[in-house]
Amino acid sequence: MLGLILPALVTLPGPLRPGMLAQLMEAADAQLRVAGFRLRAALAALRSAPPSPVDLVVLGIDAESLELDQLMAPQQRQAAPLLAAMGPWPWRRSLQADLAAWVLERGADRVLFNVVLSQPSRFGAADDRAFVERLRPWRDRVVLAAAFDRRQQQGLELRQLRLPLPLLRSAASPPPGLTALLQSPQGYTEAIPGASWLREHLADFAPPWPQPLADRALPASRPLPRPPRYIEFPGPSAGVPLVPAWRLPDLPDGFWQGRTVLIGVTAATLGDQMETPFGPLSGTQVQAEALASVARGSSLLPLEAPLAALLLLGWGLAVGGVLGRSSLALPSAVRALALVAVILLMAGLAWAWLQLWLPLAALLAMPLLAGSLRVAGQAWQERRERAYLHRVLARRISPALLRDILRDPGPLGTELGGRRCTCVVLFTDLVGFTALSARLAPADLFALLNRYFAAIAAAVIEQNGLLDKFIGDALMAEFGVPRSRGERAEALAAVRAALAMQERLGVLNRELASQGLPPLRQGIGLHVGEVIAGNLGSPERLEFTVVGAAVNVASRLQDLTRRYPDHPILLSAALRELLPDAVASLPLGRHQLKGWPHPLEVHALQVPPGESG
Repeated sequence: MLGLILPALVTLPGPLRPGMLAQLMEAADAQLRVAGFRLRAALAALRSAPPSPVDLVVLGIDAESLELDQLMAPQQRQAAPLLAAMGPWPWRRSLQADLAAWVLERGADRVLFNVVLSQPSRFGAADDRAFVERLRPWRDRVVLAAAFDRRQQQGLELRQLRLPLPLLRSAASPPPGLTALLQSPQGYTEAIPGASWLREHLADFAPPWPQPLADRALPASRPLPRPPRYIEFPGPSAGVPLVPAWRLPDLPDGFWQGRTVLIGVTAATLGDQMETPFGPLSGTQVQAEALASVARGSSLLPLEAPLAALLLLGWGLAVGGVLGRSSLALPSAVRALALVAVILLMAGLAWAWLQLWLPLAALLAMPLLAGSLRVAGQAWQERRERAYLHRVLARRISPALLRDILRDPGPLGTELGGRRCTCVVLFTDLVGFTALSARLAPADLFALLNRYFAAIAAAVIEQNGLLDKFIGDALMAEFGVPRSRGERAEALAAVRAALAMQERLGVLNRELASQGLPPLRQGIGLHVGEVIAGNLGSPERLEFTVVGAAVNVASRLQDLTRRYPDHPILLSAALRELLPDAVASLPLGRHQLKGWPHPLEVHALQVPPGESG
């Protein structure tokens, strides 16, 4: 339940919203949007599909235009009066007006400035008047820029709204456009402010407030949406054409016909750079992408809070219902991942068809968090149930131990303690048991384990070995305790038991195949060495077993069989030395076993054809 409620509380506005978690969720949501833009760009590149064209051009004041006085010969500059005025920034406003007039005279529909002219020109009042006079014929088609700044000073936030000089505007001039764009927690410029943002940040200033510059490219005014609109970045390179100012005379007059032109600084040396999902772009180019998103109608709108709340509620119920139908950890994990895939698909369709951004971070967090908690709880419960199964199987006393106790009870069956001896330790384990347990019902799994243990345990008993314990799907046995027939005899008995296990597993697998059940595969490790054999536990509950390094080595040899699927029985060189030459084995070289101080020589017992499980 916590995994379903917490993402919604963190995402939706309200008094219960935790601040730090909310910031983390917002950052995750922003990072998912970045990933979405990059994925869309990659898919578009594969399809060779360019973004929808718009009649928008950036007229950029680039580095070459700022250095034109050094790059062009005097004769070239004199031949082009417009170029002759270019040089280091700042430019005269009369020159900026000339750029706008150049494109308007050649049929441009309107011009937007991304340069804020809020202070008198440093070249004097005549420069401002020249700007106004040059653009007077098109004063209803020229949009000037306004800027919103805020900074911290002595613990206070200072806000400033910089509007164009009244001298530069007339009653016929369109309202200025606000250049402010919103950034993600990671610093990506990502959105155009909405009406809610304007009310929150411009309430201290006298209305009317400037609308976003991106909306000033449209000839007819539209109601400003309340939420921010996420800018559609088409790819690594800017989608809006960029014309450097110095190239104006080179373009045909018809190029500008019907275009909207955004004039602004693009030179990186002037520092107006913004981070985007595809790297830094000049502020003017980012404004152009915002303009293009609005013009194409491709900007993303976040889901309004009431609809987001309904979506999160419905999705939470769906997640809870789907996860609640699984009682095992592995199926629950699969279901959680399937839910993640479903919500990613839903978010992609909402983006592509409806231009809507869903609260994806919260929607993903629900199946991931709730699924993780559920899987962890189920895994813990399964471990408890498996441990109970182990305890039940451990109560079986092998006939060899029972006969020894009946013959000479002594301290063996009733007292704590042990004695040092040498024995052969056998470890066997099923390969892929975890996957198998997820496929079978508990009752079927229990029955299958009993059939498996019945088949392989008899092989140990027939060779007078000791069935030490059953550990889930594993079996541990010893040869040489509590009574020994000699090291060579016990070594041969252990090998015979291992071969018999493989033979009987083969018979069992043929029975399973006839019943439509999957086959079983086991690994067996054999080692001889010194151990302490005796009773462990409490006086009320004793367990006869062996402990020592030999037990660990046998277990590690059994683990090593995963690397040698064609050799299910592995034995140490120490055990191999006790076997007669007639026992066929294959040397596999030296292996560093976990917990063993030096590499150990390992041999594979050759299993006769037809006996492998």
